Amino acid sequence: TICNLMSIIGKRFEDAGLKDLCIESGVIAEGSIQNVLTGKMYNRGVRVHKCIYEALMRLAWKQFALWVNEVHPNKLPAVHALEEQVAEVANDISQRSHDAILQSTGFGEVHRLWDAFLDHLRSSNGEQSRFWMSYVDIVNNILLALIRASREGNWLLHLHAIRAMIPWCFPYDKVNYARYLPVYLAEMINLQTDQPDVHQGLMAGHFSVQLSEGSTFGRLPVDQTTEVTINKDTKTAGGVTNFSLKTGAVNRFYMTAEYRCSFLTQLKSMVQLNQTMFHHGELQAPRIAKDEKAVSAVQNLVDSWNNPFAENQNVVSISTAK
Repeated sequence: TICNLMSIIGKRFEDAGLKDLCIESGVIAEGSIQNVLTGKMYNRGVRVHKCIYEALMRLAWKQFALWVNEVHPNKLPAVHALEEQVAEVANDISQRSHDAILQSTGFGEVHRLWDAFLDHLRSSNGEQSRFWMSYVDIVNNILLALIRASREGNWLLHLHAIRAMIPWCFPYDKVNYARYLPVYLAEMINLQTDQPDVHQGLMAGHFSVQLSEGSTFGRLPVDQTTEVTINKDTKTAGGVTNFSLKTGAVNRFYMTAEYRCSFLTQLKSMVQLNQTMFHHGELQAPRIAKDEKAVSAVQNLVDSWNNPFAENQNVVSISTAK
C-alpha cells in the first residue's frame, strides 16, 4: 500500500520539480530515482520523502516568523522563545527533553499559530504554496501515518490513513486500489459487528509484529516480518533459484522451510545471537548526520530556486527558477 502511495506521489510531483530536486540535492542517485518515484524501492523511497518533507517544513518555518510578525506581532516573542528552547536541546534526543518542550507554557500558543499558518499556506498563499502543501499533507497524513500505525499497532490510525488515501487513487489511475480499498475500508469498519473477536485483536495491534521486546516503536507489518524472518532464513548460499531445478527437491525445500527456520531461530537464541539492544537505525549518530546533510541540501537547493511558501507564489513548479 505504501509503495502504491509513493507511485502516486511520483506521478503528481515528478515533473513539478521533485525528480530534479532529488537528483541535484544528492538525496538519491540518478540511476535509482525512477524506481523511487514509481514506488519500487521501499526503504529508499520512504527516506527520500522524509527528507523532502522535513526540508519543506523548515522552509515553511522560515516564513512562519514573518507571517506572525505581520498578523500577530504581539505573539512573536513566544515564537522566538520556543526556537531558543528547541536549539538548547537540538543534540538531545531523549524523551525527557522533548516532553519539556511539549509541556512548556508557550508551546500550545505557538502550535495554534502554526496550524493557522499551515491553513494559510493551503488556502490563501497562492497556487504554488497550495500545490506543495498537498505534498506535505500526503506524506504526513498518509505515508507517515501508515508507517506509524504499524509501528505502534494503532488500528484506528491505519484506517484513517487508508480513508485519506482512497481519493488519490482515482485521479492517478490506480484502478485496483481505487476499486478495492473502499471495499476493504467498509469491511474493516463493520468488523466490530461482523467479527468482534477479530476486531478486538486488530485493536490490540495484532496486525503488526513486535520482534524485539526492548525496541519500542519497532513493530513491523506482517509481510515485512515474513521477509526478515522466514524468507531470510530460507535463503541458501547460492540463492533459492539456484538451489535445484528438480521440482520434487524444490517442493521438499519449501514444505520444510518453516521448520528449519524455527530450528535456526532457536539455535540463535541458545547462543544469544538474538540479544538486541534498544536502538533504531535512524537514531544512530552516523544516520542522524547523514539525514541532516540530506535535509539541509534539499532545503538550500529549494531556497536557491524558489521557496514555494514565499508570499503569493503562483507558479506550480519549484524548479522554474533554475
